Amino acid sequence: MAIGWMTALKIIPWGSVLESAPHIVKAAKHLFSATKTDTSGFSAAPDSAASEGPVNLDKLDRRIRLMEARIVELSSEQKSSAELIKSLAEQNALVVEAIDVFRVRVRILLIVSVSLITVLFGLILWLAMNG
Repeated sequence: MAIGWMTALKIIPWGSVLESAPHIVKAAKHLFSATKTDTSGFSAAPDSAASEGPVNLDKLDRRIRLMEARIVELSSEQKSSAELIKSLAEQNALVVEAIDVFRVRVRILLIVSVSLITVLFGLILWLAMNG
């Protein structure tokens, strides 16, 4: 199972991920701020069917109310989707930062391990020659 994870981690182009993470966060914030604009105040076009009678006015009024309710519903869904995207982008940026920290720690650990192995090998060699 660990081999699968290691293979997956090697396949991922971490340089590209690290470079694009700030852009993803910026795009998500821009999308979120764009959906904050109020869409409830819209101007209606003049109604050419107003002279046809009260029956059509009732139908049109009902349709307009349904459309307004649907617009409000869609606006709400868009705002919640934008918040979700923003949250996911921020979490993605945090994951990328954590992975970057782990990469640095692994390099340090590798350097320390190679140094200790070299010292140990030198000590064994010294003991073999003097002992």
